[in-house]
Amino acid sequence: MWWRALGVAVVLLCVGVAGGYAVADRNQEKPSRSSVLTPVTGHDPAVPTPPVVQVVPDPDIDPLAPDQTLEPTDLRLTKRGPGASVSVPVGWAEVRADPGSTWTFAPQPSVKNTYVLRVSVMLGQHVSVGVAKTARMAALQSLEDDGNAQDLQFTGETDDSIQASYVDVGGYRRVTLERWLEDADGLAYLDIAVTGRVRDVVGLEDLIARVAESAVELEPLPPKESASPTEAS
Repeated sequence: MWWRALGVAVVLLCVGVAGGYAVADRNQEKPSRSSVLTPVTGHDPAVPTPPVVQVVPDPDIDPLAPDQTLEPTDLRLTKRGPGASVSVPVGWAEVRADPGSTWTFAPQPSVKNTYVLRVSVMLGQHVSVGVAKTARMAALQSLEDDGNAQDLQFTGETDDSIQASYVDVGGYRRVTLERWLEDADGLAYLDIAVTGRVRDVVGLEDLIARVAESAVELEPLPPKESASPTEAS
């Protein structure tokens, strides 16, 4: 009769398991349903988010106007050496940076963090426009990597020019346009850059185009003739 006792035990075990599932099913909380879509409460982001860049308000000076009146000026590496002639805005002050291959021009009176024109004579450096452009883009990237700029964005690029935007260490949003000109040998001889505020972009685009169009490479001037002994006396 042992097999009857075993059968009863199996039946009781099955009934107990089924009853357990039934109780669990009754006790489980049903998900609420609604016909109206409502936003879900947000939690901390799953991935890091970049910090918000704080931008300082620009100086309240009128935007750089297009069609500036220009006048030609000669930029020579030495007094009688090679260089370039470019047209720059009338009345803008000229400052030559040491060691002497870069000139900056700004309106007078100059207001910091508005707009400037920079021209660099690259004669003798023996680099192509492509190499010069790549090096400049790398320099801007290093500026950000070193903590001297934030939110660098390259917003335009051609074979001989770039346009970029960044926030400088003072917190000002700056826009820069840069263009390189090549000589008859295919080497870069001139680097023209304009930098200003977002509101200056139209004027910056006009200015850099006209300065580039006016540029002419200058050959070295012939040496001065020495005075003869008769003329010296």
